[in-house]
Amino acid sequence: MRHTFLRFSLFILLLLVSLEASSEHKGLIYLNTIREKSGLIKLKTNKTLQHAATSHANYLIHNQQNGHYEKRGKYAYTGSTPSERVIKADYPSTFVMENVSINTAGHKKSIDNLFSAIYHRFVFLDFDIDEIGFGVSSSKKKRKVKHAYVYNMGSSGIAGLCNRSFTLTHGIYYMSDICKQSTKMIPQSLFEVTKDKVRRKNRDIIVYPYAEQRDIWPAFYNESPDPLPGYKVSGFPLSVQFNPANYKHVTLRSFRLYDENGKEIKETKILQYNSDHNHLLTELEFVLMPLKRLEFDTKYTAVFEAVADGAKMKKQWTFKTAKPEEKIYRVSGNKTKLTVQAGSTVLLYMVPGSGKDILHSYRSRGGINASFLDQNTLKVTFPKRRSSGRVSLDFGKKKVFFDVQ
Repeated sequence: MRHTFLRFSLFILLLLVSLEASSEHKGLIYLNTIREKSGLIKLKTNKTLQHAATSHANYLIHNQQNGHYEKRGKYAYTGSTPSERVIKADYPSTFVMENVSINTAGHKKSIDNLFSAIYHRFVFLDFDIDEIGFGVSSSKKKRKVKHAYVYNMGSSGIAGLCNRSFTLTHGIYYMSDICKQSTKMIPQSLFEVTKDKVRRKNRDIIVYPYAEQRDIWPAFYNESPDPLPGYKVSGFPLSVQFNPANYKHVTLRSFRLYDENGKEIKETKILQYNSDHNHLLTELEFVLMPLKRLEFDTKYTAVFEAVADGAKMKKQWTFKTAKPEEKIYRVSGNKTKLTVQAGSTVLLYMVPGSGKDILHSYRSRGGINASFLDQNTLKVTFPKRRSSGRVSLDFGKKKVFFDVQ
């Protein structure tokens, strides 16, 4: 009996490991599909980066934390910063980047959420990286942080330089603090050439959403640091990046967004190097943030004009927001009555009245099954039988009553 139990336990463990590996593989395919369609090279898997990412994901779950930093002395601590953690895992270089998300259902949703957050998007769309490690950790207990996804990205070329030996030569500039041995000196010119080899494999200009992309979720909610203070909800950000291997100076002339009727969305904020209050954008990165949510199932056109290294240039492209399978009810009043079919599932879009108007919770009556898709949108399933009693959702100031037919 004991041996049978052990074999069964081993089988379950191997099954869980296999499912996790399959999920990570699908996540890598999904991320690489986005990178390729945007004009960037695929990332390859690096097991050392994966080990470091998994260690941090475990730390976040065990300590119920979020973010990129760990505190010495805490359970599952492996390093205060991403660079310290990859070195601990035996990665040769500190030249790494990290993305983190919590409480999303699967890698696809995790990646989508990070692409809606502009600073984290630029990490995934970086010109210098060519390898990645995925880490995931979960808890079955009822806890605040139930799922943690960590992505560590690096450059195989820079890691390769850290595995080489160099003789110090007079008249050559060297760099330190980029390798596992912090005192190791790397020729600066070779460092730059190695970065450029990867950069030149990528397209000159990257736009996101990429041209003809579909199924873009129309809203942006939060990011740390916050690119749009004063707003808890806004529209999906648009971005343009210039490849530093091919461009040195870019001056923005205009960045505009139009709906499918050709009407300009004028309530926007442009972020660039000199207007980003977090000072995270480079001189080659530009962002248009719609101040109001975009609409579902709508085609938009972006037009970007600039002067790049003295030459005028213009990029124009289109993308389309998500079209849910369910019927969408757009609710803007404080008291709304809707007629719905028994047993049906619909989306309830509570139109925000301001940039701070988001939902935190709800109370339901009449056997409704509801769940948040975002902080203004709920997926609602109604009882299979017609109801003569009160069927409603109460959001505090806002209330929706349903006539179930």
